[in-house]
Amino acid sequence: MKLSKLELSGFKSFADTVTLTFHDGVTAVVGPNGCGKSNVSDAVRWVLGEQSARMLRGGKMEDVIFQGSSGRRPVNVTEVSLFLDNTDGDLPIAYQEVQITRRLSRSGQSDYLLNGSVVRLRDIQDLLRGTGLGGDAGVVIESKMIEWLLSDRAEERRSLFEEAAGIGLYRDRRQTTERRLEETAGDLQRVEDLIAEVQSQIRSLARQKGKAERHARLTEEKFSVHLTLARRLLSDLTQQLATSEQRHGQLDQELPDARSGLGQFEERRDECARARASAEAQRTEIARGLGNMRLELGKLDGDLALAAERLANAAARKLRASDERGVMDSRRQQAKRDRDAAELELATAQAERERVQGELSARSAAEQEVRLRLGEQRQTVRQLEEEIQRRIQTLRSLAGERHSLENDLASLREQAAVASARREAAQAEQEVADRRRAETIDVAERHVLEAKRLAGETERTRHFVGELRRREALERADRRTAEEALSQLSARRQALEELERDRVGLAPGAAALLSARERFGDAILGPLSDFLRTGREDAELAERLLGEWVHAVLVRDEHVIPAIQAWHAAEHPGAIALLPASAAASPVGSTSPLGERLYAQGPAAGWIQSLLGGSEVLEPSGRALRRPNGAILLAGAPSPSGPLRRRAELESLSTDVAEAQAALHRTDLALGATVAKLAETERALEAATHASDQARETERIAVSSREDAIRVANAVTRELGEAQSQVTSLTERVERSERRLQEIDASLTEGDLARARLDESLGQGRVLLADFETQQEAARDARVHWQVQEAQLQARLEAAQSAHTRASRVGTEADLASSTLMGELTQIETDTSTLAAQQAQWIEARSERHVAVQELETAATEADQTALDTGAALVSAELVLHEARERVERLTAEYHRLELEMTEAAGRRRAIVERVENEWRKPVDTLLAEAPILDLDLPTLEAEAQRITEGLESIGPVNALAVEEYAEESKRLEFLTAQRDDLVAARGSLQQAIREIDGTARTMFMEVFTAIQANFQNVFQTLFGGGECDLRLANPDDPLDCEIDIHAAPRGKKVQRIHLLSTGERYLVAVSLLFSIYLTKPSPFCLMDEVDAPLDDANVGRFIRLLEEFKHSTQFVVITHNPRTMQSAEAVYGVTMQEPGVSSIVGVRLGEMERV
Repeated sequence: MKLSKLELSGFKSFADTVTLTFHDGVTAVVGPNGCGKSNVSDAVRWVLGEQSARMLRGGKMEDVIFQGSSGRRPVNVTEVSLFLDNTDGDLPIAYQEVQITRRLSRSGQSDYLLNGSVVRLRDIQDLLRGTGLGGDAGVVIESKMIEWLLSDRAEERRSLFEEAAGIGLYRDRRQTTERRLEETAGDLQRVEDLIAEVQSQIRSLARQKGKAERHARLTEEKFSVHLTLARRLLSDLTQQLATSEQRHGQLDQELPDARSGLGQFEERRDECARARASAEAQRTEIARGLGNMRLELGKLDGDLALAAERLANAAARKLRASDERGVMDSRRQQAKRDRDAAELELATAQAERERVQGELSARSAAEQEVRLRLGEQRQTVRQLEEEIQRRIQTLRSLAGERHSLENDLASLREQAAVASARREAAQAEQEVADRRRAETIDVAERHVLEAKRLAGETERTRHFVGELRRREALERADRRTAEEALSQLSARRQALEELERDRVGLAPGAAALLSARERFGDAILGPLSDFLRTGREDAELAERLLGEWVHAVLVRDEHVIPAIQAWHAAEHPGAIALLPASAAASPVGSTSPLGERLYAQGPAAGWIQSLLGGSEVLEPSGRALRRPNGAILLAGAPSPSGPLRRRAELESLSTDVAEAQAALHRTDLALGATVAKLAETERALEAATHASDQARETERIAVSSREDAIRVANAVTRELGEAQSQVTSLTERVERSERRLQEIDASLTEGDLARARLDESLGQGRVLLADFETQQEAARDARVHWQVQEAQLQARLEAAQSAHTRASRVGTEADLASSTLMGELTQIETDTSTLAAQQAQWIEARSERHVAVQELETAATEADQTALDTGAALVSAELVLHEARERVERLTAEYHRLELEMTEAAGRRRAIVERVENEWRKPVDTLLAEAPILDLDLPTLEAEAQRITEGLESIGPVNALAVEEYAEESKRLEFLTAQRDDLVAARGSLQQAIREIDGTARTMFMEVFTAIQANFQNVFQTLFGGGECDLRLANPDDPLDCEIDIHAAPRGKKVQRIHLLSTGERYLVAVSLLFSIYLTKPSPFCLMDEVDAPLDDANVGRFIRLLEEFKHSTQFVVITHNPRTMQSAEAVYGVTMQEPGVSSIVGVRLGEMERV
């Protein structure tokens, strides 16, 4: 079978339909970068069924369709056809030429065609399987595969070997199986949790069942007691209502009469109140007249006193006014004298002021002249100072520049010294580098030998670590098995202990008696089963022999029996068998069928002999028994677990748990020893690996150091030249700086002279300025003196003016006061005459008012007596009315109390009826008819009700569906247990499947790996013309996950890892390995994409010889840029882009050119 032709249409950059015809031998595909050569290899991958867009250098599968260019529109469909020559019949199909086509549209529709007929991808794969063109064949060899082989990532290198071995499917299956195993483990854990939860619920439901039975019994008693109480209370309330209604009727007749009499008494009281009010009004009127008259009399007395006082005041005012009039006349004369003196002072001060103002004007003019001259001189001094400051600033700038030049000059000289030192240091470094290069060669050779030795030790240690890891895995598996066994035994024992603690399976009456054993003291010894011990194999037979007696309760003696009977009659817990310890007696000559296999402790021994003595087991299973009286008992199906079997199983489980714990402890010790040894060996392996890596790294560093020494010498030479040029440059800069420094010194000297001259001029100007300032100060003092004189004269003028004004005002005021006093004296005399006449009238009116007051006092005494008489009558009427009102209120209160009692009684009766009906969900009449009548007094009934209520409260919430729920949970437990067993079996199956998958994949991988090793040695010899090579597994015991090391030694070199070879040698070794992988499953043709790109001419020649060796059995399509590879090809196709973005093909064979 051969590749005859390849057609591309709309595939990537091949917009048009192009055809490549292939012949035997080597066909080269050439062209510039980016013209679309690699699209040919992508087309071959794609048509053979590649499903990964990443492998086709795309983001999605639609990227293989031509996307358009600057001159063309995108196409909607791409199609690639591969033509195979089937003349030799390698393909199982009746065609001489087989055409495989793949078509893809932008809508996502993808079709495969076989000779024009639509088929499935699976059909194509089945057709090509076994021909070297299947999905696991290496038809295309790319340069990136070389990168994978040379990569530091072990998984990339392994991927090529795994693809050649075809174990990818097994790896996927193993991952799927591991995920299923994890899911199964999770499901198993959840089922275990559910089983534990259901077991806990079953135990709880068993307790709830007993509570429900006790609750039902107490509820029945509560019904009888509460209904009897309700009947008694309803009867009492009915009798109370009858009595209250009778008294209520009597009050209905008495209240109206009492209220009528109360109205009459109120009318009598109102008449008395009106008479008393009239008397009080009369007395009040008289008292008001008497008071008014007394007020008028008092007012007249006050007016008379006021008139006398006003007359005395008038006489005093008249005397004082006469005296003040004499004083005013004296003040008027003095004021006239003062006014004449002020007029004289005013004239004198005015003349003196005019003289002083003349002097002040002359002094101010002189001061102004001096101020102008002083301003001019100050301007001159300021200009000199500014000029001096400019000179100082210039000198400071020059000094700063000089200081900077001095620093720069020192720095330049230091730099020149440093440059010289650098030149000398470079020469010394060159000598050191030469010595270092010679030393590193010797060091590298020593470290190569050391690395080989350490590598051997590392391999031996790694092999030993693998052995220990396998041993550790086996011991860990044993430990998990032991842990699972211990966990199951512990869970079983815990469940049985909880059942034993809760006494599940014991008769209800016996369980109730044991719960109430405290009220009997130590008289209750316990259930009979607590005193019995037997083996696990005899426990069921012992329970069959004992029958219901296994639930019997041992008591100390017969004295406690009456108390238990009384309790039993009150509680009704169910049937109970009591065995007094003092009454046990063994039948003479009778023995138990189990003999010593059934051991009875203490007081139970006699009863066991008495109960089982004479019994006979008719068959080993114990289903047929003969009692001492001759009766034959055929036993039914046994209960799930009796107390004797449970206790025997607990004892057996305790022994099993101890043995399992011991086995787990032994496993832990062995595992710990193995882990410790493995850790020690791993540390040794890590140390050896680290030492080997360090040796290899040291060797690499030594070689690198030799090359670095040469580079350092060249660098030192360049640095020496740079230092020399730097010294020359720095010398020139020093000379320039020294010349500039001399110029600055000259400028500084000249500036100092100019500054001295300016300082002298400034001194003279400041002397003149001081003289002008002195003159200005003298002129200002003179002006201030005359200003003070002017101010003093102004003050004299103002004082004289003020004295004149004050004297005039005083004279005017004295005249006005004199005339006012004259009028006041006249008014005083008029007022005195008027007051004397008014005083006489008031004296006469006072005498008349005094007589009227005496008459009103007599009338007031008579009115007081009348008011006292009417008040006494009113008090008597109110006492009678109060007694009548109290009687009415008492009757009314009793009437309301009876109504309230009747309402409360009716409410209590209604509440009792509602409570009873709500509690028992039936009408009260029906309930009373159904309830039995208890012949008990009321306190006893209430005490019983309290006891029943407390009993129900002590029980707590009750699950009425406990029995049904118990059955449902038991079925659920059986279902979950079956599921757990299924999951455990499934886990074992999955683990076995993983082991089988690993075994199959390991076998396939090792077969292919061995074949690649053999091919690698042959191909390596061909390419390198000799030498040694090898492929090694880092851990031969774990070939599916360990790293693959490539070792190679070209002719004349020692064997070493591929990373220590040169770049060209590494690529040639990788090409050898790729050919070796390809030869494990050779295909009819092989497409190589720029595999020879990194090879030099010599290695390209070897590569061509390799193609020549294998081209007779395989067609090679080589995408290349190398001219020698092109020359060795029988046909050459050129890929060009004459149109931007569109690839085209030019074919050349035997000198002919053909455009395709």
